[in-house]
Amino acid sequence: MTDSQQAVQIRRQAIKLYESGNYNVSQICPILGRSRTWFYKWMGRFRVLGPEGLSNQTRRLCPANRTSLDVEGEALTAAEKFPSYGPQRIAFLLQQMNIPIGKTAVYGVLKRYGLNRKQDRWEWVRKLNGEIVRLSDLDTDRQRSKKRHIQADDPGELICVDLFYVGCIKGIGRIYQMTACDAATSFAWARLYTDKSARSALDFLAHILKNAHGARVRSILTDNGKEFTTHWKSKNHPFERVLKTRGIRHRYTKVQHPWTNGFVERLNRTILEEFYQVVLRKKRYDTVKELQTDLDQFIFVYNFNRPHQGYKLKGRVPAERFIQQLKAA
Repeated sequence: MTDSQQAVQIRRQAIKLYESGNYNVSQICPILGRSRTWFYKWMGRFRVLGPEGLSNQTRRLCPANRTSLDVEGEALTAAEKFPSYGPQRIAFLLQQMNIPIGKTAVYGVLKRYGLNRKQDRWEWVRKLNGEIVRLSDLDTDRQRSKKRHIQADDPGELICVDLFYVGCIKGIGRIYQMTACDAATSFAWARLYTDKSARSALDFLAHILKNAHGARVRSILTDNGKEFTTHWKSKNHPFERVLKTRGIRHRYTKVQHPWTNGFVERLNRTILEEFYQVVLRKKRYDTVKELQTDLDQFIFVYNFNRPHQGYKLKGRVPAERFIQQLKAA
């Protein structure tokens, strides 16, 4: 047996001892008379190339601008041990082991093996350990919802409504925003309140109907919040009584499934990122009325001037489709 063959046999023995589950790295290295760095080097190559990785490799196997196989293997080993770590933390961990690698190189390794997302690393670790885990009902519903869309073709056919907590402003207190979005055209409405009561919900409903530009509101989609409904079978709630009087159907999202009201949830995110995170850094508000005035201006721009990149509008503004469809009808 040559020296090279004997070295490969020792590496195979180290892998075999580790995979048996009876020994950890700290126990294996003294038995074989090798260092932990030596073990992680060959374990890394084994994970990348399999049994062939335990043989001495030439540099020709690795392109000049790519991380070497031994360092790549150690990055994968670190990712397996700490799947919640990102490229930066994995790089720090390897640098502490005297392995020269930066966060960009770690990201390149992870992306090459489809592990650049934390969720993918968790799934990879699960498969490596032979665990069979079924998706929870919530995860299954969330994945299915990505392939489903709310069907609404005409303005007012379905108005999606939600309550959004803006925050607590000094001198004013807690501020809530009632938001509504037409599912067919993405046309938006928004009002600010200092509570989340049925009275606020009724005021917002009146605001929607007053500013619907003549569209007949046929149904409204909300969650099961106390401002919109009661949990008693009688459904004797002020908001629902008014809807019934006006002939408007009340639809509900599934409990603990906020993504089923995705239109208005996405609108809330847009208002947060493009309005609140900007104006609250530029101006101090002393009253809700002042903030409402600026919010009204933003909603006007959103409806009449801001091109919408959603799959329904494709570069048009919401009012263009909302009002044109009403005129065509």
